[in-house]
Amino acid sequence: MYVVAAASIATPILATAVAKIAISLPSPAVAGDVLLFFVLALVADLAPVSMDETGKSEVSIASVFVVTAAIVFGWQYAALIAATSAATALIVSRRSYSRLVFNISMYAISAAAAGLPTVAFGPIHGLHPALLTTFVFVGAALHLLLNVTIVSGPIAMSSGIAYRRVLAPGLRQGGAAFAVMAFLAALAANLWVTEAWLLVLLAGPLFTLMLYQRTALHSRIAARDARTDNLTGLGNHRAYQTALRELIADSNRTESPFSLCLIDVDNFKHVNDVYGHPAGDDVLKGLADMLATVPHAKAFRFGGDEFAVLVSLDEMSAYRELERIQLGLASKEVSSAGAVTVSVGIATYPAHADSLAELQRTADGALYWSKAHGKNRSCLYSPSFVRIYSPEELERETERNARLRAAKNLVRFVDARDASTARHSEIVSELAEAIGTELELDPETIDSLRLAGLLHDIGKIGLPDSILSAPRQLTEAEYSVVKRHSEYGHSLLEGLGVEPVDEWIFHHHEHWDGSGYPHGLSGEDIPFGSRILLVADAFEAMTADRPYRSAQTAEVALAELYANAGTQFDPNVVEAFTRYLASAPADVARIV
Repeated sequence: MYVVAAASIATPILATAVAKIAISLPSPAVAGDVLLFFVLALVADLAPVSMDETGKSEVSIASVFVVTAAIVFGWQYAALIAATSAATALIVSRRSYSRLVFNISMYAISAAAAGLPTVAFGPIHGLHPALLTTFVFVGAALHLLLNVTIVSGPIAMSSGIAYRRVLAPGLRQGGAAFAVMAFLAALAANLWVTEAWLLVLLAGPLFTLMLYQRTALHSRIAARDARTDNLTGLGNHRAYQTALRELIADSNRTESPFSLCLIDVDNFKHVNDVYGHPAGDDVLKGLADMLATVPHAKAFRFGGDEFAVLVSLDEMSAYRELERIQLGLASKEVSSAGAVTVSVGIATYPAHADSLAELQRTADGALYWSKAHGKNRSCLYSPSFVRIYSPEELERETERNARLRAAKNLVRFVDARDASTARHSEIVSELAEAIGTELELDPETIDSLRLAGLLHDIGKIGLPDSILSAPRQLTEAEYSVVKRHSEYGHSLLEGLGVEPVDEWIFHHHEHWDGSGYPHGLSGEDIPFGSRILLVADAFEAMTADRPYRSAQTAEVALAELYANAGTQFDPNVVEAFTRYLASAPADVARIV
């Protein structure tokens, strides 16, 4: 019906265009010019730029040539160029007949609308460039308006969304791309009326626009994939940490509460063992689909059977939403394993915690209570409840420790690949722990520093031996490869539940003045644990033999730390390390 309506409007427009051209045949020169614009539009339509990875949303720079033709030659030529070019491209790509008719109609109508300024005010010959540019901008605006107005109809009908809710975002999203094309069309028109051959100068901006669109698309896809769980399509642990920090910042600014809901699938190991991993995957995907329906919320999967939902509501509202999910799961078979249940722990910021770490601890405590008291229930955090470890939790902790042991063995393998770094990670671990003790950090943080020291070089497992054991200074290209090891290490530790150790390792080569890597963080923006690791790592490296140089004395290494305090190193950490060395007995470590 909608296609018929569009075609009924476009048919007389195209018929009138043909009649006008037939009555006043163009000269061979003008016909050649029109043919050139048709070819340019056709090339653009045959190579559109995808706006998403599915290829369903595309933008073509053919609009540049259509709008220019409408102003320079008249609406009748633009309508025929647009319709013929679109038809050819759609036939080549083997689109359906209905889509072919609709797109031809839509392009013909919007192209004709682009020529209305010359219909209303006469031909452009002799116009001042400013007025010509105004004609092009008005024509481009009319072209966009008609294009989006017509396309929004079938989108609204097929998706069951109100027309105005499709039209407004369409104008907003398409406006940016069409604005760029309007400027290019204005440039093309002015170049054409000045000297036709100058149109070749438009190749550079058009190529740049297409290259930018493709690069921007690839960047968006890469950024999304880096923060997306492959199985469920939810945000991964990295995306969760980012979203949690942003919500805390927003809550501090607006004084609006939000709730953290941690979710575990009950007896998930049993599902995998009895029904197989495909059934387990179906359970996770089914639960993810349901969690994604929670209003005012974002859902994430950490890995395994662990999920989180950040709800921009108070704890009671969040509780009711998660209870709805639990009831839905109980009545729905999301896999061949039948119905599944989940346990939920809920804590609210700032009512239950005043920091990110504390909020996670309180939500964890509520989750443990749910698991220990029968599962298939939600628990709102209360400071009066006692944290009880269930057998399942102990089993999960055992599995986590096993994974950590495997990670530590990988580090030992990395150190063993080079005799000169045989105990490097162990010594860095001892020094990081000593610095944390000197700074009077809490026992939990000191334990994390000890672990971070052991694991800080785990990413070097991905580096070739030719670089790790090179008996010389590394080349710039080799050093660029080495600089990736902190990123590799962070990826290897993701999902092991060792926060914030993985983030400390990711940033342990950031410098106080911002000259480090991978993100060029500076000052207090660098995680505190990373700053401690950097000092411990640098000192151990300077006081150890390397294939390309001999070990320096502790005094020389300490002087180097002082010389770079405030540029490479945190001055407070260097000062604490100095106090530790001054008070440490001579046999504490080989470096003292």
